[in-house]
Amino acid sequence: MNKRFMQYLVALAGLLAGGAAIAADGFSPVVSAAVSYSGDDWQVASTPAGRPITFRGGGRFKVGGGVDWQSSQYPVQATALVNYQYDPRAGANGSAKFSRIPLEGMVYYTGLETVRFGVGLSYVVSPKVKTDVDGDQQSIRYKNAVGSAFEIGYALTPRLWSTLRLSSEKYKPKNAGVAQDADVSSLSLKLSYQF
Repeated sequence: MNKRFMQYLVALAGLLAGGAAIAADGFSPVVSAAVSYSGDDWQVASTPAGRPITFRGGGRFKVGGGVDWQSSQYPVQATALVNYQYDPRAGANGSAKFSRIPLEGMVYYTGLETVRFGVGLSYVVSPKVKTDVDGDQQSIRYKNAVGSAFEIGYALTPRLWSTLRLSSEKYKPKNAGVAQDADVSSLSLKLSYQF
C-alpha cells in the first residue's frame, strides 16, 4: 500500500471514532461498498508499436467510510465519505489498473419511509493508471478531478441502504502525451451501513 492511502485510512478511522462519540447529536458513522460499471472508453497510453491502449474508467470496486447526519426537524440527511476506488482489470488492449481516492458529500431527501433521493459532489484525489503492455510498463497520473452524482436508495433495514448511483467525473492527464482528457460516467450499486 502506498503512503497516501495509509494516511487516508488513518483519517477515516478518526472520522469513524469521532462519529461514534457524537452519534447522539444526529451524527453517526457510516461505511459503504460499491460495484461500478462504465461504458466510456478513453485512451490512456500506447503500445511500443503505436497502438492505442483504451480504458474503461468508471472503476469497479469502491469502499469507504465517513459520517452521516440526519436532521431531527426536516426530511434531510447528509453524508461525507472518504473512498478508495480500484479497477484491477480496466484496460481493453493490455493490462491496466486504475485507482483513485474520491472524497464525496451527498445530501438526501428522506421524506419517504424506505426511499431516499440524493445529489452530491466528489473531489477525486490521486487518479492514476498503471499499464503493462508487452512488458512495457507505464504509469499515467491525472490531475485531481471534480465529479457529480445522483442516487436513489432503498432501505433494506433501518440502517442498511441499497443504492443505485449515477456519477460523472472529468479527468485530465498531468503530462502531455498520448493520454487523453475524459468525461467518465458510471453506474454503481452501493450498500451502506449506518452505525
